[in-house]
This record gives sequence, C-alpha cells and structure tokens, in this order.
Amino acid sequence: MIERTLVFDTGWFNGYRDLYASDRLAAKRVRAAVNALARDPEPPGSIHVGGSSFHRLHLGDYRVLYEVTDDAVRVWSFGRVPR
Repeated sequence: MIERTLVFDTGWFNGYRDLYASDRLAAKRVRAAVNALARDPEPPGSIHVGGSSFHRLHLGDYRVLYEVTDDAVRVWSFGRVPR
C-alpha cells in the first residue's frame, strides 16, 4: 500500500487549534485519524463527496474535509457539526 504525503491547509489549523484549546483528548483522537489518512485515505466513516476527489471524514461530532490525489492527501478544513 502506498503512503501518501499529508498536506494541511490553513482551514485545518484554525479548526484544530480551537479544538485543542477546548478539548485536548478529542484533538488527539482527530489528529491520529487524520495521520492515518496517509496510509488509508478511505477509512470507515469517510464519505466520497460527489464527482470530485474530495472526501468527508466523520469523527463523532467533527468533520474533516480532505482531497485525495495519487501521492498526497490534502486536508482542507475541520470543524464541529452544528447541532
């Protein structure tokens, strides 16, 4: 299996920083799941978004939007689902 490079966009860092400040345990779980995308870009809980290369990863109350290419996974944004 190919291991892809993880590339993080500014939107990811903003959401992750806010989560880390409020709930470090949840932030560590999210970070571990995102790091695993390098090995398996379509884990259980991920949804392919339409006719594009984008995916959405469901992590409890949080969602990660990312794009898969041949050699990289670009993590675009991260946030909490509004309730």
